[in-house]
This record gives sequence, C-alpha cells and structure tokens, in this order.
Amino acid sequence: MKKIIFLLLSALFFCSCNTGEIITNQNPVVGTSGVYLLSEGSMAPGSAKLSYYNLTNDSLYQNIFRPGNFGLFPDGMIFYGADIYVTEQGNYNSPGRLYKLDTSGNVLNSVLVGINPYSLCVSNGKLYITNGPAGNVSVLNASTLGFIKNISAGVYPQEIIALNGRVFVCNTSIYGGNQDSTISVIDALKDSVIKVIALGKDPFSIAVSKDNNIIAGCLGADGKLYEIDPAAFVILDTLSNQWGFGKDISVDMQTNDIYFISNSNHIVKSNFASRTSVIAVNNSEPAGSFFYGYLFDSVNRRHYIADARNFSVSGLLKIYDINSALINSFSTGIAPRRLMLR
Repeated sequence: MKKIIFLLLSALFFCSCNTGEIITNQNPVVGTSGVYLLSEGSMAPGSAKLSYYNLTNDSLYQNIFRPGNFGLFPDGMIFYGADIYVTEQGNYNSPGRLYKLDTSGNVLNSVLVGINPYSLCVSNGKLYITNGPAGNVSVLNASTLGFIKNISAGVYPQEIIALNGRVFVCNTSIYGGNQDSTISVIDALKDSVIKVIALGKDPFSIAVSKDNNIIAGCLGADGKLYEIDPAAFVILDTLSNQWGFGKDISVDMQTNDIYFISNSNHIVKSNFASRTSVIAVNNSEPAGSFFYGYLFDSVNRRHYIADARNFSVSGLLKIYDINSALINSFSTGIAPRRLMLR
C-alpha cells in the first residue's frame, strides 16, 4: 500500500552509482555470513526476487529465488531453524502465499494464507502472520504450514515480533481510512489477545532491545520511539527526534543504540539512556533515492540499506561501515524491501 502511494506522489528521478560484482548463478555460498535481500518487484507478475549478499567475497548473488509467475509483492522474511519463511502479499484484498525455503532459496513447501500477508514471526513452534486488510493475524504450524486459526487484531496490522511467548503486533492505520495507535499482544499458548498497548498514531516498526525490552516506532514527522516492558505491558520511556520516524528499527546489540529510517529519509541513531539522536547515514540524494529497507549488523558493524529509488527501476543495496563510509553498492531487483542477516 505504501509503495503504491509513493509511486503516485514521487517524481521519476534516480541516481547513478558505481556497483559491485553481481553474480547471477544459483549458488550463493551461504555457508558464510551475509545478508538476504527481498525485492518486492513491480506490478508485473514474477518480477520479485530474493538475493543474497556474501560478506566473504563481497558479492551479490541475484535470483536465488523468485516467487513464481504470479508472485506479487513479497514483504516478510524470517529464519526459523534451518529454513527461511517468506510471505507474498498477492493482489490487493486477496489471499497471499507463504513459502518455506532452504538457505539456498529452494522451495520446500508453500501454502495460500490470509489476506495480503505482510510480516511474520515465530513463537511456540507456530508462525504468526499479519493480514492488513483483514485486521487479523494468521497462525500456522511452522513445521507443516498447516492452518490453526486467525486472531483479530487492530486496524491494518503490519509489523510483528515475538518475545518470551508473546507476540507483539503493530496496528497501522489504513491510508485515508480508519486509524489506529495500538500494539496487540498475543499469548502464544492461548492464541488470543491478552493486552492492547496504546502508543502514538501508526506504530510502524518493532524490535527487541539489548536488554530485552520492546522498542516500537510511530510513523510521521513527529513520530516517537517507545520502550515497552514486555511483561508488564507498560511504556517505560519515549524519545523524539527532529527527523521523525519512518520504518525498520534495528538495534545495536553491543551498545543498545537504536537505528531506523527516519521520516526525512535518513538513517538515524537514537539512544534512550543518553537521550540523544543523530544522523548515522545521511541520504545525500533525496531526489533520486528512497530508503525502503534497513538493517544494522552488530557483529560486523555495518549498515545495509535497501534503496528503492523510484520503484520502477532496479534498486540498490548500499553498504556502509560504522563511520558512514560507503563500502559498496549493488544493483538489485525493483523495490528492494526486506533485509535479513545470516
């Protein structure tokens, strides 16, 4: 939904960048560390793709998986055990698909699921998948992909995360329609909502901090970060910054710094303890660049940014060191969105 809105409102400018080596075969050498990159593609069926960046040889392996001839807008991706799970939204207000892959991108299983399934997490051996238009969360057996039930949530649930047997669901308002400002908490044993936490409007991203608290960010120029006690379900702290909040919270597990894409299209670093916020990676090409996905690597001290540019040409995977120096840049599929560490 947000992608389509951006296409309608944005001018069609894009940057020219030097790109690194791109490898198109099906052997991503995933025995080493790296990053998976999921590109949504365009409205053309089959244009989405999963790629793999190999940190050891500094190369991007494209097309290790495509969601099929009718694949539209894959957006969710997680590891569970030795497998990768990917959600594909499909046509608006219609069922989507869940794929179970091995680490090389081979399909082990797939099923139809939900209504435009977006993000997912695992708890108690079960997959929890958000269905925005349906206002619910689908629960599936993670091993067999068998359907268990749907759980009602708030308005347009999107991002989701699991911690200590609870599942936390960001309820994000419908563009131009009903609004929400809550997180639904699901008990993974009972598979029912046990608490609703009120935040600011449009909680749009969620993560777990170094000290095992929930961190959530609310969309907009006046967006805030919230620190939440995951057991007592109370807000411990809030933090604002001058650049606002956009999406994709990523926590530095060494320092507990909170990184995210700001509303002004930069990467911002905030810290609750020091009450500070600074630009970590400046987007120097605002007319031809759109930071659509982000991940911080706490071990290798790197920023990974999925730049969708104008959503109609190939995007970019941009890799920066901890001092914000560009290490490399790779051409990707259209609308690169989700990043996941291996």
